[in-house]
Amino acid sequence: MRKSTFAKIATLSMVPALFWSQDSFAVPAFARKYQTSCYTCHSGFPNRNAFGEAFKNNGYRWPGGEDEDHAKQEQTKMGANGWKQTFPDSPWPSDIPGFAPFAVYVTGPIVRYSDEVKTKAGAVTTAQQLTWQGPINARILYGGTIGETVGIVGAFENLGTNVSPTSNLRATWAFAPGVNISFGTSAFSAFGGVASPISVFTSVFPASGTGPEFNYATGKEGGFNFIAGLASAASSTGLLDNTKKLDDTRYLRAKYKFFGAGLLSGASGTYGNEYVGLDNSLAIGASLVSARDAVLASNYAGETLVYGVDLAGNVGSFTGGVAFSKDQDLKLNNYAVDAGYYLYPWLLARVRYANLGRAGVDQEIPTLTPSLTAWLRANIFVQASYVYNTKNIAPATANTTGVNNANSLSLNAGYAF
Repeated sequence: MRKSTFAKIATLSMVPALFWSQDSFAVPAFARKYQTSCYTCHSGFPNRNAFGEAFKNNGYRWPGGEDEDHAKQEQTKMGANGWKQTFPDSPWPSDIPGFAPFAVYVTGPIVRYSDEVKTKAGAVTTAQQLTWQGPINARILYGGTIGETVGIVGAFENLGTNVSPTSNLRATWAFAPGVNISFGTSAFSAFGGVASPISVFTSVFPASGTGPEFNYATGKEGGFNFIAGLASAASSTGLLDNTKKLDDTRYLRAKYKFFGAGLLSGASGTYGNEYVGLDNSLAIGASLVSARDAVLASNYAGETLVYGVDLAGNVGSFTGGVAFSKDQDLKLNNYAVDAGYYLYPWLLARVRYANLGRAGVDQEIPTLTPSLTAWLRANIFVQASYVYNTKNIAPATANTTGVNNANSLSLNAGYAF
């Protein structure tokens, strides 16, 4: 079954995903370790703020080498410190979290309305719908540190849904502040997660194939971040699938932050909205993702490279950005404009316009998506969002994309503990 990381997400040319992932990790286990609010690292979970980005760049430790000073829960010692002097005649000492490093995250739609669907000839194929949604997607998140250099995050997902449960894990080894190598099966940090409520716009989400990733970050104020990685394509036949190679997917990501809180320090700069850690800043990024054409789905055979640029910034309570990406082979363009404003530290109004090129009959599917998210508590949110298709297209039965023109309104919720 030849489904590469491209095919798994309907190919990079189809979805250089240009939009925010609500399911980015926010692990309450770290809040327990430091006995601090989710708002320390998130501008309304699960969106990482400037400090949260620095926390990740430091291998999931408090920036500035101050992890022990800020940790309120002691680690369980695995060996005496004196073993360091007698190594290799004794094992190297370590430690593990002195608490259960688990958390529960539940999210999903509550109510959903969708318009009727028409063919281009005007025939109604699907009536209006207003339904309770579900089942709710439950996850068990985990995260913690081991010894002085290893950080681990992961999740067991799709619990309580009709989808088969999955798991992912990423272990990070911090060689020095800002110099990390990670390995695992969770979404690559270059393209998953958020460094503000607005996404890394050229975020092309490869499927969870296994592979290593190198991350370098520097900056007491502003700074530079470089990420490189490779992975085998996600496999449905097990680890011995001989169609998969070590470098089925290869990717690079570079970002330069002109000013604002440091990508490594998480400090300095000016905070326009200190309650959510939103720093006045401007950053430019560029991404490149390539894949072996031999493992691509037949609909996108020969698609091997996608590249893009993005610009994102914050001023006061406003956050926004623009992005453009293009694929080498199918020549499809993708672009997005995204803007959000914190009416209150717990209430975010946001609007996104995205136009994603797609292979097949319908080359473009432009959408306009306004949303309103309220964090009723630091770990509880409700969100109303409306997806408006600005271009009328035929339903799935009349085109090759499997996408129809049903505008939809949904009410979502999530909580973590």
